[in-house]
Amino acid sequence: MRDSTKVLARGVRASGIALAAVLVMGGGARAGEATLMPLPQSVRLQSGEDRVVALLGRFDARFEGYSDARLQAAVARFQIDVTRLTGRDDPAGGPTLVIAVTPDPHAGALEAREDYSMTIAENGVRLTAGGPDGVLRGLATLRQLVRPQGAGFVLPLVEIEDSPRFAWRGLMIDTARHFVELETLKRQIDAMERVKLNVLHFHISDNEGFRIESLRYPRLTAVGSHGQYYTQAQIRDLVAYAADRGVRIVPEIDLPAHTGAIMSAYPELAAGAFDPNNRISMFGAALDPTKPETYAFIQGLIEEMSALFPDRYFHVGGDEVAPAAWTNNPAIVAFMADKGYADTVALQDHFFAQVNDIVRGLGKTSMGWEEVAHQPIDDDVVVGAWRSSQAVSHITAQNNRTVVSAGYYLDLLWAGLDHYARDPLDVAATPPDSPEKILGPAPEHPLNADQRALVIGAEAPLWAETVTDEMVDHRLWPRAALLAERFWSAEDVRDPIDAMRRAVVVQEGLRLQGLQDQVRRNQMAARLSPQDAQAVQTLAEVTAPVRNMGRIAEVFAAYRAGRPLRLPSLTAPVDIAGADSVEVYRMSVWADAVARGDQAAAKPLRAALETYRDNHDRFVAAAAGVDSLEQAVPISEEVARLAAIGLEALDMKARGDHPTEAWLSDARALIDRQAVAADASSSSMKVIMGVPQPPALLLISLTPVIDRLVSGVEGGR
Repeated sequence: MRDSTKVLARGVRASGIALAAVLVMGGGARAGEATLMPLPQSVRLQSGEDRVVALLGRFDARFEGYSDARLQAAVARFQIDVTRLTGRDDPAGGPTLVIAVTPDPHAGALEAREDYSMTIAENGVRLTAGGPDGVLRGLATLRQLVRPQGAGFVLPLVEIEDSPRFAWRGLMIDTARHFVELETLKRQIDAMERVKLNVLHFHISDNEGFRIESLRYPRLTAVGSHGQYYTQAQIRDLVAYAADRGVRIVPEIDLPAHTGAIMSAYPELAAGAFDPNNRISMFGAALDPTKPETYAFIQGLIEEMSALFPDRYFHVGGDEVAPAAWTNNPAIVAFMADKGYADTVALQDHFFAQVNDIVRGLGKTSMGWEEVAHQPIDDDVVVGAWRSSQAVSHITAQNNRTVVSAGYYLDLLWAGLDHYARDPLDVAATPPDSPEKILGPAPEHPLNADQRALVIGAEAPLWAETVTDEMVDHRLWPRAALLAERFWSAEDVRDPIDAMRRAVVVQEGLRLQGLQDQVRRNQMAARLSPQDAQAVQTLAEVTAPVRNMGRIAEVFAAYRAGRPLRLPSLTAPVDIAGADSVEVYRMSVWADAVARGDQAAAKPLRAALETYRDNHDRFVAAAAGVDSLEQAVPISEEVARLAAIGLEALDMKARGDHPTEAWLSDARALIDRQAVAADASSSSMKVIMGVPQPPALLLISLTPVIDRLVSGVEGGR
């Protein structure tokens, strides 16, 4: 290419130059510029505002050689999405799109080829892929390259070479604790396709519910589903829908614990009596691992369920078995003695070996949580490392493949950049927070080459104790897009400001293409304050829920006091607020630009801060008479004060003034107060032990922006 070409070999990496900035050849991205997430492995971009292809209508798309129905459907979806992104529905007039793809015998499987290359030139777009899945990944990138310019929309002239770092890039959605509607699941699959996530780990059974129709064991849904389940026809439809979009669905039936719904339907399988209406009782229960009837049931159930899910992998759980569930049963204790099992860990190993034989006999490969790997197991078993990153070292040392979930639990409501900073190959990324979460000895060294090869990927779970159907979109996104990059892009893609800048545009694109995170939150706000839902939503934009199960602090308080346990209704402001905010992302990028001396960024930042400063009076009026809103009034007041401090800092920066000691003291005191509030839920143990949480269980996510602005004027003293 010409000398003016910018070269991003393996992306821009930690250099701090954002791809969005490169696209405009300047120091900062402008609103509306295209960005990419995940960041491709290599991008070569021609510079200059005129180095673009105009989008005047739909692409003139054609295949060169191989094609199939799945690829034709993918192109049709792509054309619809481009129409949504541009607002133009002209049936013709767009550039040519030539797709050259090689047939892949592993298409749709873990081993599928997802590599692709793409060239956008004056005469159109050429996409070349190693297999059909690679075409889907290339089209995902092409969607994100669409950007407004002048009076219309364009594509930059660019060459891209790309392939995934990990083959397994997933989300886990728990449908047992709270049922998730089929359309909600499909929306997440749509978004997954657009950011190159390729596995939906489908948690379909737990203590609270069994969610798939069973014709062989009808009581599972008659008794164990509370009337909320997917028919087998719906499951077949969902699996086909996902496969069309390059997403594999891996089901999970958790065994032998987390089986309250199964044992409620078939109590003869339980190891002991339990109260199906008592959450603590269910957590202490498990299937009886000594009865032949238990394994006959499991054989029949997995055989029926596996027929609905063509994927090679079947997840059988294996986590959190309470020892007392078995040791309180004399017959089970006698069985252990007869077999020479020293403890329930050995008995669990026995149980898993039987279940693994069942799964393997059905032509599937078992997956299990890390507890199944206490001792060496069959090499073909895939183990999920969930309690700490240290487990990855132990699992791979035993020659098992692993999928890493430690550090990626979206239900813990950590900020997206916290997840983003943790790498699946780093055995110290997420240390254990209690002794029972340690699997094997602490690793003394990083993973060696053989162990790294056994880390086949990572996935982000969304457990649903505190997530209802209407919350799924905003509990997953935009954080799932950041993790899509962590799982796809090169290991050294780390720049947080770059990631935030790109995540803003990608999230807005997902919304244009059907994601309902904002729509659902607006609905929740309107429910609480129909007279002024916007005041509630404005507060939600700059607040976040407390972390690490802080949302159910009241449940832990009830447990400590011996009171009945009841989950909250999940309709309060804390449930509307997102763990991450696109608005805060925007303000963070502007604040960083202001700190670098870019005064142009001060204008939109000032307008945003004025909105949050002035919202307090509206919120107070909207909250009147509504308990959950009134509890959030102190947080609204703190937001207004923080926004006012930010505005004052912007004024000082513009005038070149220095703050007084008194102003700095007041500003720092307010910022420090937010740090104390955040610390109260900085670990699950603090929440469980009753450390007081902030009002309305809300943190102020605006705080880092204000801290950046205060630091900017403080440094000039």
